[in-house]
Amino acid sequence: MSLQNVDIKENEKIDEDFKAIGNLLTWQKYFLTIGGLWPMEKTYIRASVWTGYLGLHLIMEYTELFTLFGNFNSLVISVLESTMQSMVFTKLIVFRHSKTLCTLLEAMKEDFSGNMYGNHEEKRLYLKFHDLSKWYYKLSVPYIMCGASMYYSRPLLTSLLTGGFGTNNSMFFPFQIKLPYAVLDMQTYFMTYAYLSPMVYLLACQNAWICLLITTQLHICGQLSIVEHRIRTMPYANDDQERNMIFKSVVDLHTRSIWMAKSFDDSFHFVLLVDLVVMTLMLGLMSYIVIIGGEMEESAIGPLYTFCGLATLGLIYGYCIVGEALISESSKIYTAYAECMWYEASASFRKGVMICLLESQEPLRMTAGKFFVFSLPGFTNILKTAMGYLSMLRKVTE
Repeated sequence: MSLQNVDIKENEKIDEDFKAIGNLLTWQKYFLTIGGLWPMEKTYIRASVWTGYLGLHLIMEYTELFTLFGNFNSLVISVLESTMQSMVFTKLIVFRHSKTLCTLLEAMKEDFSGNMYGNHEEKRLYLKFHDLSKWYYKLSVPYIMCGASMYYSRPLLTSLLTGGFGTNNSMFFPFQIKLPYAVLDMQTYFMTYAYLSPMVYLLACQNAWICLLITTQLHICGQLSIVEHRIRTMPYANDDQERNMIFKSVVDLHTRSIWMAKSFDDSFHFVLLVDLVVMTLMLGLMSYIVIIGGEMEESAIGPLYTFCGLATLGLIYGYCIVGEALISESSKIYTAYAECMWYEASASFRKGVMICLLESQEPLRMTAGKFFVFSLPGFTNILKTAMGYLSMLRKVTE
């Protein structure tokens, strides 16, 4: 097969993959629409029902939390559950009513349906980041759903395996909550257990929202990669119309990418701060529970929290790898402007490049609370902090 035929087949594959780039947002839409949580649809009544349900659950969680003082191990699990579900509640409120998120999603859809990417090389550069977000979604959603289902079914499976199913000692629930009534018979127990089943979906929504944020950020990274490509392939020999048109497309796309990145950071830095604090704390608490798992009443709690801890680690790493990509791609643009042959162009063109250099001098960042930058060095700091929590818990229990 000739090299030309190989290139044709590769270009056909790129075109085929590019036509399907909107599928990822469609998958995320279908998942979140179940609870009325997709921000671009007016499903407010359905969303209010789920919000009320989770709010009531949190009240019972925190009421139980205050009754567990004196039982340290149970208190640790209660803190872990209540903080995790508070994080979900925060995202539910913010994402469902975020106008900025709707604007960013609309902008992404316009990019998917428009002719912003002019050739196969630009499409290939964008697909590199799109495929990363697609694989992250495909791997994380089944993993998180499996983990949430295991957590929910843990009490039933434990009682079946230990042979205590149907006895009063087996009537415990997957979440530590303070019920407003006493559970004295199996019928009440199963009805209450069924009432808690929507928490599986709500816990999985935590991952779906993170995937949505990661998809948005990787879309911006893909645009920045195209900007760098256009700068490096721009003709400089003559001050002709082609070069000016290419430069205009570079400036337009770069400006759009900066707007999307800064709008994202301005709107979601508080949510990301909540995620940073809670998930770092969760890593420390889960590590502690895994270590003392043999001392707990449930024998399966150690392996289960190992599974959940790996899930939490994957979500934090997703934030950090995307933040690193955003810094890297925006820094490459500054380097591309600096290394381009602007000195062979006209004075007006050189002035335009200088303005772009000043604008791209500071790399774009994804932050938590406007002070913590998600990056690979940041991921190391998160792990250090989580292990610091673990060390503190171990000293408290010595």
